[in-house]
Amino acid sequence: MTRESFEFEAEPAQIRLVRSWVRERLAAGDVPAEVAADVVLITGELATNAVRHAAGPLRALLICADASVWVGVEDAGGSAWFDPVLPEAAPAGTGLTLVAACSDRRGLFHRRDGGKTVWAEIPLAS
Repeated sequence: MTRESFEFEAEPAQIRLVRSWVRERLAAGDVPAEVAADVVLITGELATNAVRHAAGPLRALLICADASVWVGVEDAGGSAWFDPVLPEAAPAGTGLTLVAACSDRRGLFHRRDGGKTVWAEIPLAS
């Protein structure tokens, strides 16, 4: 199991860097290309929502285990901008629908420090 994180600013230009970071980490871990593509897409969507709606600093989290990849985005607080379990309740866009379609599980938890983490889990095999 590997665990890594990447801190980024709440700036739209940073989303490209987050996607590149995830893509590089997954390639180094021999994650299948189709799974890696889904994880990069999901991470980009979660990072985009954090940049638009949450307070920084922001951090992308990546955990590669034997059976799945877990990805999350942490923020320092701000609005609870969506419920990733109910993507149809999102105020706009299709990002949460993509997250739901590409992941087995997803969720949101509030941390004791006032921030929150939005996450998704993607299986390595279908």
